[in-house]
Amino acid sequence: MQPDSSKTDKSSSSTAFNRQLLQTYIALDNWHKFRLRLFVEGIFVGILGGLAISLFRFLLGEAEQYRIFLYNTYIIPGFSAGDFKPLLFWLAILAIAGLALYGMGRYAPEAGGSGIPQVKGVILGVMRMRWIRILWVKILAGAVGIGAGLSLGREGPSIQIGAVAAQGMSRLLGRTRMEERYLITSGASAGLAAAFNAPLAGMMFALEELHRNFSGAVLLPTMTSAITATIVTRFFFGTNTSFTITHLVPVPANHLG
Repeated sequence: MQPDSSKTDKSSSSTAFNRQLLQTYIALDNWHKFRLRLFVEGIFVGILGGLAISLFRFLLGEAEQYRIFLYNTYIIPGFSAGDFKPLLFWLAILAIAGLALYGMGRYAPEAGGSGIPQVKGVILGVMRMRWIRILWVKILAGAVGIGAGLSLGREGPSIQIGAVAAQGMSRLLGRTRMEERYLITSGASAGLAAAFNAPLAGMMFALEELHRNFSGAVLLPTMTSAITATIVTRFFFGTNTSFTITHLVPVPANHLG
């Protein structure tokens, strides 16, 4: 007789659930060691998130420079001279980019949009993310979309890239779902910190917007991952800020009221 596959699947899922439950109990019973492990793991999450965001920022910069060069060298001179061929060529490039983005969106729908709602859903336990697909699709699609000049930002993609990098590390290490949520929060913090060279902003965003918990268990790995990711990106891009604001006029004191 052939074994019942449904019973086998239920048995394996039940075994996995029991293993997760046992590991969670052990972590809660050794809370001090658990927080210390989260602290150490936050460093490795910061390294992974920093490397992923560094690649993302590099591709964004290269795509933007290529777009500006192509536009100023071929499109504008040709259009000014009354030749519409460069403009048609540019439209063809945009169409190809749109088809590529559509295909990647169909392949990994969880990578659509900013990515912040998906990260929130995973932390709340109501969604799942296929981290391998999202990691490379988000990096490549973000570079193509922003490089093509679409009205997109790097905040949301960076947060999701950092989160799925942390989720991948959690899955490879066989961590529990409870611990994975802490690591995903840390990864999101690392992603935002590395994207804008702003560790405090990444940490505060993850605490206020994602986890909404100021306990030491979430604060320590979030803080270490944000700082570590910033150090990694500064190794590649230096200490310059992402946004430079100059010629600020001080407001007179009699206007403060």
